Amino acid sequence: MSAVVPDDLVGRPAVAWSERAFQGVLTTGLGCLGFFLLFSTAGTSISLFALLCLCFLSPLRIWRLKPWREPVLGIGLVLLAYIAMRTFIGEGLTWSSVGALNRYHELLMLPLLWAMMRIARRPQAFSSGLMVGALVFAAMHWLSPLIPQLGPFLHSRRISAGFGLAVCAYLLFEHGRLGALRKWLAYGAAIFLSITVIFAGEGRTGHLVLLVLLGCAAYRAAPHRWRLPVMMAILVGGLFVASMSQPVRLRLVETWKDAQATNNGVVVANSSTGARIELFRNGLIVARENWVLGTGWQNYQTEFARASAPRHNGSRDVLGSTADNPHNEYLMQLGAGGLPALVLFMLWLAWPFWRALREGEDRSPWAGAVGSVALAFATGCLFNSLLLDYVEGHFYGCLMAWLLVRRLHH
Repeated sequence: MSAVVPDDLVGRPAVAWSERAFQGVLTTGLGCLGFFLLFSTAGTSISLFALLCLCFLSPLRIWRLKPWREPVLGIGLVLLAYIAMRTFIGEGLTWSSVGALNRYHELLMLPLLWAMMRIARRPQAFSSGLMVGALVFAAMHWLSPLIPQLGPFLHSRRISAGFGLAVCAYLLFEHGRLGALRKWLAYGAAIFLSITVIFAGEGRTGHLVLLVLLGCAAYRAAPHRWRLPVMMAILVGGLFVASMSQPVRLRLVETWKDAQATNNGVVVANSSTGARIELFRNGLIVARENWVLGTGWQNYQTEFARASAPRHNGSRDVLGSTADNPHNEYLMQLGAGGLPALVLFMLWLAWPFWRALREGEDRSPWAGAVGSVALAFATGCLFNSLLLDYVEGHFYGCLMAWLLVRRLHH
């Protein structure tokens, strides 16, 4: 008796077991990467290592896709090449200089991940893992009063948590609006993450980024002629809701009082605001004195301490007087790499936003989401060296790779 072949399989080529195994590992790796991305550096590193091994198994596939032809990926590779040239020619080829360059490996990781997501049959495994991980991470914030061990863990990740949860809330909203998820599920999860950022999060960056993305969501969802009025109304409503949050009020009062004291020459002990003002002032001095080609990434910390010394009589006890970055990615690029690095970095950030304005909603529905996430990252870079930081840099790089692939498949 002959076997009966289902009609839907007639004419379909058989898939080799090696390809099925490859796709299975790739799907699992993407799902794990998304799940761990927000809260586990170990899980993120292991997942990326597994995906890197798959890259070595499929070099011809990656080469045929030509990731560098995507402008965002190409600009990032040019920026990485400039950082490498500036580091190795200006500071020598040493283990230390290799380590300095490695801090920007996300610029290489992004095109590799983009290629692997193009190869994957189920690239949505990444976004599914990311949304589940974001919901788990948000739940940790509400459980922390019951589980004291979560307190230090969440406090150490307050900046990356606020930024990441705000972006995930926006993406869930877009999934619901564009029909990629059921609206009740997507909107409900987006509200939960937003409430977590406002009422359970301590990161000022997350509060500001959420407000920016709230405006982006209102602008994209409203009818064309009502976009600006709706966006302003939603922003006012968001500010009203935020005003009811005790963490937001405490951070605003702390920021205002400490900023006034610092500007009056009063040193406030253990003040995050005072430290950020000190970091910004020193970073501005370094950038002003080295704006042509920069100090180099290895020498930046030395130049930073030298810039702050005259204002504190050589003392290094003032919080923010010594650092290896100014907590501002724009000042970091200008101070360490000079004007070429800053121009390339800003072009890398601006391209998705510019393309979203050029293509419009009808031509590419997801291009606007890509531009909005780039705008959120650009906003966060005003207050933190996000590309230099491990969690935030990896989060943006991985998410941008997925969004650029998602943009190609309406």
